[in-house]
Amino acid sequence: MKSRSKIILALLCLLFVQTAHAGWVKQNTKTFAWFRDVFFLKDGRTGWVGGSDGTFLKTSDGGTTWSPVKKFTTDTIHQIVFADDLTGILLMERDMFSRGKKASSYLLKTLDGGKNWVPFEFPDGSRQRVTKLLFNERGLGMAFGESGLFYRLREDGRDWVKIPAAIHYLMLDGAFTGENAGAIVGGGGTILFTEDSGFTWTKASVFGDNTSKLNSVFFVDEKVGWTVGNDGKIFKTTGSGKLWRQQNSGTTNNLNDVCFTDANNGWVVGDDGTIMRTSNGGASWYPVNTSAKHRLEKVVFAGKTGWAVGFGGTLMQYDENSTNEAPQSRPGLQRRNG
Repeated sequence: MKSRSKIILALLCLLFVQTAHAGWVKQNTKTFAWFRDVFFLKDGRTGWVGGSDGTFLKTSDGGTTWSPVKKFTTDTIHQIVFADDLTGILLMERDMFSRGKKASSYLLKTLDGGKNWVPFEFPDGSRQRVTKLLFNERGLGMAFGESGLFYRLREDGRDWVKIPAAIHYLMLDGAFTGENAGAIVGGGGTILFTEDSGFTWTKASVFGDNTSKLNSVFFVDEKVGWTVGNDGKIFKTTGSGKLWRQQNSGTTNNLNDVCFTDANNGWVVGDDGTIMRTSNGGASWYPVNTSAKHRLEKVVFAGKTGWAVGFGGTLMQYDENSTNEAPQSRPGLQRRNG
């Protein structure tokens, strides 16, 4: 009788794993590029993926088909930001072995949907990398990166100004929660918040082990947000980034990005193809089995469709309507089977 119960339990576990696997499907990108970013317009149909060696893909049908954009650079596309289908900006990173005396980071801007790109250099550019562009609701822009590197976009929307900063950490990601409030995260478990559109930054209060590098931050509304990082670290705020509390992720894998579709449902991605999900605001997280094996850099959702990109040309698509996951049942069965 016990043997029969074990067999039934094993079959149930296999069924649940296969169901979860069906949710995320790997797309054939015909490239082994290291994808660093994926970006969709609000219409959910127009999107781009970019990465190493200037690899740039575009979709106009919600990801049903992806087409390579004619190569216009061999540098790494680190971040993609489009205001509409015509106006966009790329954060670029030069190859350290061939950049010569040029700065590590620069920008490319288009006003015709990517047919033509105009380069913009950061003033007083150096070997320090710019890791993130950040814009608030009014279009106020800033850029930051290594060793306290900070730039602010002038009101004309064209020129960037280097500004002195009291921050000397590697900062990796940021998000505004409205016109004035926002948070940035980075090395050494650093979390800083602002209430004046980034003119000043204050160290946040953090409850938990926050010594690991934090790689991504995401806010679902003006008050509630999450940040994730190395060693499986996840922290949540309900006070616009001023105070954070650690959540139990159930993994020690490095987590590179986080995205929520509402206050309850969220995803994190990380090294070794790690994808984890929560349906209760992060009170519990469970792993989702997929065919992804490489490091995943970014996860975004356009409506009910999710996209994750990473190393080795990895592009994963998730359709909420294509799976019947049972979040509350799967974790228990998997742990008992172990």
